[in-house]
Amino acid sequence: MPCDDAPARALVLGGGLLGGHVAVRLAERGHPVTVASRSFNPWLLERVHDGAAVELVERTIAATAELTDLIAAADVVFFLAGASTPTHADRHLTSSTVDSVVTALTVLDAMRQTDTRRVVLASSGGTIYGEPATLPTPESHPLDPIAIHGMNSVVTERYAEFFAQRHGFEVSLLRYSNVYGPGQTGRRGQGVVAAWCRAFSLGEPITVFGGLDVRRDFVYADDAAEATVEVALAPGATGAFNVGSGEAVPLRRVLELVGETADRPVSVRHEPSRGLDVAATALDCSRLTASTGWSAATPLTVGIRRSWDWVHGRLTGTGKMHAEATSRTD
Repeated sequence: MPCDDAPARALVLGGGLLGGHVAVRLAERGHPVTVASRSFNPWLLERVHDGAAVELVERTIAATAELTDLIAAADVVFFLAGASTPTHADRHLTSSTVDSVVTALTVLDAMRQTDTRRVVLASSGGTIYGEPATLPTPESHPLDPIAIHGMNSVVTERYAEFFAQRHGFEVSLLRYSNVYGPGQTGRRGQGVVAAWCRAFSLGEPITVFGGLDVRRDFVYADDAAEATVEVALAPGATGAFNVGSGEAVPLRRVLELVGETADRPVSVRHEPSRGLDVAATALDCSRLTASTGWSAATPLTVGIRRSWDWVHGRLTGTGKMHAEATSRTD
């Protein structure tokens, strides 16, 4: 890492919701940032089109000299790749494991061949603990996932800890709750807030698994990005950190807020629990607060309004149009 207040050269692996927001936040702080991904979130493309100083490199994450060179040029690597969900991982066990665990291991192994030692890896605070014995749940809680998605997070963390011990990596493991916000499209079952905004906008029915009394911890994407950057740049901020609001919000309340924001009706279909989801999640983020001073700042009402404006605007053509951005592939 650079000394004092010198800009840190950042490599963000993964151009999805979180990767996009982290990249823009880094650029706003004056850090040179490159995002390498096989695709890029439309919100990120909009920001680049509007002048955000983010370099986009279109490529898959594979064990190549190009990946090693990208890592070697960075002071800190953010592994934020992967688009798996509990449902997808359960249905596609092998491919989801390859996309998450094997891809992370590929990055760690490539780092071993460079002088870069600082890495921040995304993990899952929503599934890694399993059915929590304590709410809000601290990082010290046993890791006992009930879904493959959570198990993949456990294995990825273990590999990262091994590289920290064996090769001197400085590893931060960020266990995110349900990240939502502009840039989340709601397709392929990713993100209940965006999925419900999309359904309201298109007049499609909403399917609820396990009932509306299920409770989830939601953290706004800008807040999650700020936490990620704070941890990455804080001296000695290694180990596991929860990133969430600390509040277990019933899905019933989320549905009410989306409905009030959209101001239109929608039908709701109820399905039995899939057996992949815990009854409630809420993350204790006191370790993160003590290390960086961070805490979630965006109320759910505000975050849902911004999510609706972005999703509905794109679907109806009333928001910012999809921006094309130039990316290099060398």
